[in-house]
Amino acid sequence: MTEPAKALYYAAAAATAIAGMLHLMMGPGSLGFNANQGILFIVGGIAQVFWIIPMIRRWGAPWYAVGIGGTVVFIALWVITRMPDNPITGRAGPASNPTAILIEVCQAIFVGLAAAVLVYESRRKGRTEIRDTGFRPAKHMQKTAILAGVVVALVLIGAFALPAAMPRPSGPPPGQGGPQGAGPQAQGGASTSGAGMIMPLLLKD
Repeated sequence: MTEPAKALYYAAAAATAIAGMLHLMMGPGSLGFNANQGILFIVGGIAQVFWIIPMIRRWGAPWYAVGIGGTVVFIALWVITRMPDNPITGRAGPASNPTAILIEVCQAIFVGLAAAVLVYESRRKGRTEIRDTGFRPAKHMQKTAILAGVVVALVLIGAFALPAAMPRPSGPPPGQGGPQGAGPQAQGGASTSGAGMIMPLLLKD
């Protein structure tokens, strides 16, 4: 495999890792006022960070397709919840938060790169070439185990270290006499991504 081809896999892994860690960073701050939203951020963030492994270890088209599909859902939810009178939240969420913009950019990059990987592998399979794959089971498992350890470390950093480093909003907690601006949007920027908005609707009524 050529170096440019390898770069596709690693760049896609980096893009989904950044998006996942930012979702994990926002998750704990969301739990205090919207548990469903916080859980979705955390679970979605873990899944996005986990997708480092399928990309770097090149698990194949089904894994890439699932990663693309899940990320597209996150992007679509964010776009929908930025619209006034949308069917999910009923109001337009803020679209100028830097963290949210960075997440969406990283997610879009991942989708594009993962799609490029799918095209690359489909063309590669179309070629008739005999080659030594160099596959060694023991070495393969060792590399996967190391990569899994990296994923766990990134998840822990995103869920605990990054939220602790975030500046905390000043003023009284939401619902205790503070201004409307001190509500959910001021608490860790949880409404910066529309992905978490859909869960409250599922439990409504």
